[in-house]
Amino acid sequence: MNYLMRIGFIAITMLLYMTRNAFSENLIKKTIKLPSAKAFKPFNLLFIADIHRRNIKADLINFPVDIIVIGGDLVEKGVPLERVAENIENLRSHAPVYFVWGNNDREVNEDALRKIFNQYGVIVLDDKSVSLFGNPQLKLVGIDHFAYKPDGLKNAFSEVNEQDTVVFVTHTPFDFWKIKGPYAADLLLAGHTHGGQIRFGPFGMFKKGSIKYKNGRVELITNGFGTTTLHLRLGAPAEYHLLTIVPETEIGE
Repeated sequence: MNYLMRIGFIAITMLLYMTRNAFSENLIKKTIKLPSAKAFKPFNLLFIADIHRRNIKADLINFPVDIIVIGGDLVEKGVPLERVAENIENLRSHAPVYFVWGNNDREVNEDALRKIFNQYGVIVLDDKSVSLFGNPQLKLVGIDHFAYKPDGLKNAFSEVNEQDTVVFVTHTPFDFWKIKGPYAADLLLAGHTHGGQIRFGPFGMFKKGSIKYKNGRVELITNGFGTTTLHLRLGAPAEYHLLTIVPETEIGE
């Protein structure tokens, strides 16, 4: 009996620990230097993905931020639109918000989501680029991966020039291999994998989230902020990122 009680205690403790990890708020801060043909003013980019069912508290952001990028799966089936609107309002109160579609977002009414986006001025990057801070050589590019459009990537980069400094965002990191040649980018952002969500040491369904420097560019895959199906995490805690983007060429040089 004592043995079974110990096993039960350990199981309950583990579940509580995994639940706490799932609803934690781990902010990862990183300064990233990007190549620039024309220097730009350093800026803070908040990247958050895979929110799913979570509430974004009004005080989640208590630091300066210049732009916010949502990397997909803002919502999923069963989440009230009122919660989505509140999450967007809390983000938008701090900075302009940009969004790419994830695989779960269209489980709710797309027109209703777009109405919320329009209400709060969220810019949807469905296969297009935008210039940041009025600088035509500093671009944010996003694709709608799960629309499966044959010309999606081509359209997204149609107004991007070779000398531009490019931040590329997609919901899934499985798009990263496509970013080469005429579709080059300096910083790549994605979520989707949840870092495996439940890991046992080095083992998980997907690799743990990371920031890596590969082939002269920076690739960020986040563990994500929320969970789906099982609201538990082990070895891949919930996270969001504050990236301070700095040009290699300083203004005035």
